[in-house]
Amino acid sequence: MPEAVVDRAAPTWQPTAVLVVSQRPRPGLGRIPSMFEALGVPAVALQAGQIGGSLPPPFHGAPHEVAVLAIDPESARAAWLAGAGLVAGLGSGLHGAALRQAGAELLLEAPSEIGSGSLLLAYAEKFANLPPPALGAWRGRPVALMFDFDGTLAPLPQRPADGVLPAAMRERLVRLLARHPLAVVSGRALADLATRLALPAAYLGGNHGLELRAADYDPEPLPQPAGWQPLLDAVHERLAGLPAEHPGCVVEHKGLTLAVHYRQVAAPAVAALRRAVVRAVAGFDGLLVETGRQVLEIRPAIDCDKGTAVTRLHERMQRLLGPCTPVFFGDDLADEAAFRAVRRAGGCGVLIADTGRPTAADYRLDSPEALLAALDALLV
Repeated sequence: MPEAVVDRAAPTWQPTAVLVVSQRPRPGLGRIPSMFEALGVPAVALQAGQIGGSLPPPFHGAPHEVAVLAIDPESARAAWLAGAGLVAGLGSGLHGAALRQAGAELLLEAPSEIGSGSLLLAYAEKFANLPPPALGAWRGRPVALMFDFDGTLAPLPQRPADGVLPAAMRERLVRLLARHPLAVVSGRALADLATRLALPAAYLGGNHGLELRAADYDPEPLPQPAGWQPLLDAVHERLAGLPAEHPGCVVEHKGLTLAVHYRQVAAPAVAALRRAVVRAVAGFDGLLVETGRQVLEIRPAIDCDKGTAVTRLHERMQRLLGPCTPVFFGDDLADEAAFRAVRRAGGCGVLIADTGRPTAADYRLDSPEALLAALDALLV
């Protein structure tokens, strides 16, 4: 696990909260949250058993925006696997070494260090300085390569219909498929994704994990709640007038999900458009609205996302090919679930973005073009 580097420059990002986590109640822990709150950051004390596979509500939706101060190694490990943005440990000596081994990226030797703000600075600097991945170190190792499509393999299009996989990237993927299992998991409908990729040997995940497929893999369809499709159709009908009211808006029906794209909507009109979408969906039960890169995704409120897709596809790869370490490359907020999934499986995530941001990814590359160049290290 990468070690956090503290720079004394003013922080760019601040965690939405600090969670003080211990395996069991300990004397004096109740005073620690107030120390963080004196720095202007909400803080609460939890027991490690409250984490499970994810941070508890209301932190579960964006755990990368949360910092954790772990009191013991078990708590550090639980927070790391749950996708916390930064995991710090409280301790020194052998106890500190055990915290590091369990996932702590920063050590505070005593509660008195909290007031220095070093944990908050470390959180900001971690994401400002995410390193590029050393893909050459993975050459010859059993690695499962997993990608988002738009904004990762292909430049982010102005309109979804314009998304095109560059010929050079397709050529790299064909060569990589000869050496590694490879998957592409996208918000696009599976049929649309398959057409744009034209890579029959690749594992595919469409509609944020609601559709899965590969040349050797056609799993059972995911259970669909009664009335799911008519519900989506009714919401789509309600949203159909948005492009006329908000020029540049694109309403996309992807079969199992909907998307409202506003990349070409004038900036002053975006807030009104977003409110209109939320109001429209609020009239229906069983749906949720998620924010992406200038898009609102509307999908059934079930336990299915890019993270569950990555987990299922990786498990299938391992059954067929044996153990392999998953690496996921993605650019959008929806890819955070995939970054957390590969972390839990012992792999890592690579954010594709021209600047850093809070994320569960371990590394960063500037653009799809930078990814293209980096992939060559696996082919030398």
